[in-house]
Amino acid sequence: MSKKQPNRDDEKTGGIQVIARAANILNALGEQPGGMSLGEIAQAVNLPRSTVQRIVAALDSAQMIRVQGAGGVRLGPALLRLISSVHTDVVAMARPLLQALSDATGETVSLARASGTQLAIVYYVVADRELRVVPRMGLNLPLYSTSGGRALLALESDEDVREWVGDAYASMTENTVKTLAELLKNLTEVRKTGISYDRGETLEGISTMAVAIDTVLGRFSISLLVPGARFRKQGALYRREILKCKEAMSREIGQRVA
Repeated sequence: MSKKQPNRDDEKTGGIQVIARAANILNALGEQPGGMSLGEIAQAVNLPRSTVQRIVAALDSAQMIRVQGAGGVRLGPALLRLISSVHTDVVAMARPLLQALSDATGETVSLARASGTQLAIVYYVVADRELRVVPRMGLNLPLYSTSGGRALLALESDEDVREWVGDAYASMTENTVKTLAELLKNLTEVRKTGISYDRGETLEGISTMAVAIDTVLGRFSISLLVPGARFRKQGALYRREILKCKEAMSREIGQRVA
């Protein structure tokens, strides 16, 4: 009797399954920088502990993860170096899309990320018109008062927001949110619409609109920075174009799979 030859389609499917499982394990570890035990990983990715152990051993041999004791499975040096090198390319990938958004709206556009409880601008395109907003690199503004910051906070649960930013809010202007309850109400609306607004809460006379992108390279916000009077007149155009930019950038960088 001849020995049954392996089916190529079965091999391909099995290989894809292993890759998917390894990716799920790496994602779980990315959410827990303090490390996880094999049992915790197995529970997080819904796989048998023995399966997790085999995949972890393979990832460890490639330095994609680091295993230190019973509860010390962490992302490894090879993966962290890869993430670091690719992260520098986010601006390069985003630049043409941000320029297109600025061209379509005639307004200044910024790309930012959370830095602690502050919003840090990492890149911007200044509008090519006489009356425009010019942001300053390195100027860190509170997450709670900025549209970009609230877009990022809206990706978190209310409990996580409470732990992250606390309940003490310094007033940037008379319009700044003043209580945690007010902030959480605002975030509920952001989650419904996908768009965050700052109408003079951070800088008087300046209104902004923002969306958040949750990518494989991290979470970023895309903001339009507009003089207040023009913001009221062109709101529909801004909403349409910023959502178009969000969709294009999520495709370009790669959306994170929960």
